[in-house]
Amino acid sequence: MRLFKKLKKFNSEKLEKVVIKKEAMKKSALFVVGCLISSISYNLFSVPNNFVGGGLGGFGIVLNHFFSIEPSTVILIGNFILIIASLFTLGFKKSLMSIIGATTSTIFIYLTEDFAATINFYFDDILLYVLAAGVVGGFGEALVYKAGFNTGGTSIIALIIQHYKKMPLGNLLRNISFIIILSGGIAFGYTSVMYSLIITFISTYLVDKILIGISDSKMFFIHTDKEEEVKEFILTIIESGVTEFDTHGAYSHKKKKMLMCVVPTERYSLLKSAIKEIDNDAFIVVSDCYEVLGGTERKKLAFEDE
Repeated sequence: MRLFKKLKKFNSEKLEKVVIKKEAMKKSALFVVGCLISSISYNLFSVPNNFVGGGLGGFGIVLNHFFSIEPSTVILIGNFILIIASLFTLGFKKSLMSIIGATTSTIFIYLTEDFAATINFYFDDILLYVLAAGVVGGFGEALVYKAGFNTGGTSIIALIIQHYKKMPLGNLLRNISFIIILSGGIAFGYTSVMYSLIITFISTYLVDKILIGISDSKMFFIHTDKEEEVKEFILTIIESGVTEFDTHGAYSHKKKKMLMCVVPTERYSLLKSAIKEIDNDAFIVVSDCYEVLGGTERKKLAFEDE
C-alpha cells in the first residue's frame, strides 16, 4: 500500500514531501556533483580567460577587472545579500533550495579557486577554453537543475521578480544573463561578448537536453482513476490550472476523465513522480509546450475562495 493511502485525508503537501524524500539521495548526489563540476569549470576556464557568463560569477569577473575584488568574494557577498532578500520576499520554504544551492556552490567555488594552478592546466587555443567552459559548465548546471536546485545568484533575482511580475522564469534568466554579458563587453571588449555568448549557447543547449526538452513548459495529458487527488496536487502544489475532458476507450469502451495541464519545465519531475505515487497505473503523456498565452492566474483559481 502506498504511503499516501495511509492518510485519513489526501494531503497534497504531505505527498510532495513523500515524493521529494523518495528521490532525496539520488537528487542530492546529482546536486553535489553538479555544483562541483560547475565550480571547477568556472575556476578552470572562465576566470583565467575573463569569460563573463550570465550569473553572479560573471558579474564577479567584471568587478574583479574594475576593482580587483576576487570573484569568489563577490559570489559570497552577492549570494548572502540575495538570500536575505529571498527570505523577506519569498519566505523560508520557497527560499530553501536557493539557500542550499547558493551555499554549496559558494563553498565549492572557494575550494576549487586554485585548482588551475595546482594541476598546472592550460590549453594552447582559446577556442578550446570556450568549448570546455560551455560543455563542462553546462553539464554541471544541468545536474543541479535536474536535482531540483539552483546555484543561487541570478536565479534568486529571477525568482523574486517572478513573484511580483508572473513572468516566465526562463525569460527572466535569459534577460538577466544578457545584461551581465553586455557588462563583460564593457570591461573586456566585444570579443569577450562573443565568447561568452557561445559558452552560454552551448551550456543552455546541454541543460535543455538533459532536462528532457527545449521548452519552458510541459503539457501533461493524464488518464487516472484518481483524478481528484491528481487535480488537488496540481492546484495546490504545482499551482497550475487543470482542464478535464470526457473520454471513451476504443478498446475497453470505458468512459473516463482525461486531465490536461501545462506546468513549468522545472516542475515536470515533481508532478510526474507525484502522479505515479498517487496512481501507479496512471497513463501519462508529456510533450513540449513552446508557447502559453492566457489562462487563469493562480490567485483567481476557484479553490482559493473555498
